[in-house]
Amino acid sequence: MLLSENINFGLIRVPTIQLVLLIGFVFWIFVMWYEARKDGFDDERFFDLVVVSTISAALFYYLFGLLYTYISIYRPNNPLLSLSYEVAISFLILFGAFLPPFYFSNKRQWSIFRIFDIYSLAFGFFLVFVSLGKYLIDGSMNYLLIAVLTLAFYLGVLRFRGYRFVSGLVFSLFSFYLAVIIGIFFKSWGYLLFSGALFIIGLLNLYYRSKKYMNTRNLPKEFIELVKRQLIRKEEELQKEQTGLLKDDPYLQTGRTESNSEYMDEAILEDTRKTVSDARLNIAQTMLIEVKKALAAIKIGKYGICEVCGDPIDKARLKAYPQATTCLKHADGE
Repeated sequence: MLLSENINFGLIRVPTIQLVLLIGFVFWIFVMWYEARKDGFDDERFFDLVVVSTISAALFYYLFGLLYTYISIYRPNNPLLSLSYEVAISFLILFGAFLPPFYFSNKRQWSIFRIFDIYSLAFGFFLVFVSLGKYLIDGSMNYLLIAVLTLAFYLGVLRFRGYRFVSGLVFSLFSFYLAVIIGIFFKSWGYLLFSGALFIIGLLNLYYRSKKYMNTRNLPKEFIELVKRQLIRKEEELQKEQTGLLKDDPYLQTGRTESNSEYMDEAILEDTRKTVSDARLNIAQTMLIEVKKALAAIKIGKYGICEVCGDPIDKARLKAYPQATTCLKHADGE
């Protein structure tokens, strides 16, 4: 045992595993933000989802803690107490966090599969921290092995995601991985049932993904190459435009002081320039995200497929708007 079960902060005693869960949860949020940004999601909108998911996960954590405490006091023979508290709470946190994406994906026309992939990667990182913490507290080699295997799985998936894995596959692979880990290391009937449920969820996800959203688009190679060159050129132009807009921002001008806007007319003019500059910057940032998403779709062989419904995007639309990743039906204010 390398860590004590409790850590004292003055007169307050805090269970070490709770601190481990908290640190793991912080990294979970960071990985979600990082992967979402890499996938081209809007930072602010996705942050809303992360906040709601965090609240939902915390609520499940709190309610299960109350239930577990009540049962341990008043129902000491309840089968629920045979489950590992840390493992059970980890998966309940997972369940709580995975509920909000259903609402957000429908409201904002996001691909639920891409969100679940991001959440799976984040939870994998979270599981590494929890397992490592349990090893340091309990000294069980099983938890160390789980941490090492999960980290290897995480790095392996990260290596191929976006290149050889279609959206939704990471979630299924992670479900299968958890099912195997639970089946090997936690052999009570309750855990075996949970393992089976995870395996079924992974299979259902693959089936639904292939049934509804695995359309392929046989666009000519020459057309794809032409679009790719256009998108790369557009990406460079937008990046230069962003740099120029930031450089010309009146509020960021070198030597600007309050006295620069001493007169009312000058202050109004400066505020107007700032408003226009911010509007143009937001437009450029949004278009840059769309371009990056389209380039990512080309990379994984899914360019020309609507990321919301999975239907082919009309070729005329792709010619007119190469960065389109949705069909006309699901276009959002382009």
